Amino acid sequence: MATALITGASGGIGLELANLFARQKMNLVLVARNEKKLTEIAEKFIRLGIQVTIYPKDLSVLENAEEIYNDLKYKNVTIDYLVNNAGFGLHGSLTETLWQRELEMINLNMITLTYLTKMFAADMKHKGSGTILNVASTASFQPGPFMAVYCATKAYVLSLSEALNAELEGSGVVVSTLCPGVTDTGFHSIANTSRTTLLKKSKHASAKEVAEYGYKMIMKRKSVGIYGFLNRAMAFSIRFTPRKGVVGIAKLLMKPVE
Repeated sequence: MATALITGASGGIGLELANLFARQKMNLVLVARNEKKLTEIAEKFIRLGIQVTIYPKDLSVLENAEEIYNDLKYKNVTIDYLVNNAGFGLHGSLTETLWQRELEMINLNMITLTYLTKMFAADMKHKGSGTILNVASTASFQPGPFMAVYCATKAYVLSLSEALNAELEGSGVVVSTLCPGVTDTGFHSIANTSRTTLLKKSKHASAKEVAEYGYKMIMKRKSVGIYGFLNRAMAFSIRFTPRKGVVGIAKLLMKPVE
């Protein structure tokens, strides 16, 4: 029976993806900071006959990711699907936001994601099969004033994932990148983006819709997927828009409004 490891699994896209894997009777390894929520989620899946392992860990601390990987190796648990979904954003001017919070975001969105991707990709390559889904964002495609570090981290995720997917061609391993737009999850309350033009004017997707799209992506072994027609059109149009204009539009969208 296949096993899926999902980070950020206590809610939003991560939890919805866990539901989709569980429907296929796959075993689950779920990672999130909230132990109470993880335990409740695990109990629900266990009642359905799913084998579940939980790790209530803060992945902004790299040592916690290392501990999870080493523990799974010790237990001889083979990961067939890795979903790097954990991440968060931070809204505000770079000169005014808290460095410690940005450092945590860099560690979670980039450092830990890279570590888990690297280690499990190597294991998958050795056995000749496996799928990794890295959750990026439509923010991956342009700089984002007032969310400068967040957008930079997601550009990194997209670049890393596409490069590694090319390296692994023919190995039986695929690295896919999911790029959602505005999605109704707990992300926006944490990032403090609710007062931006982007949030007020954009069509919001549900976490379930994005997860279903992402799940279909990895089952088709697609390399990059942007959820939503308008989001795909936006990402495509950036190729033909002067860089200064792209940044200017992003600034208008991310600037707080009353």
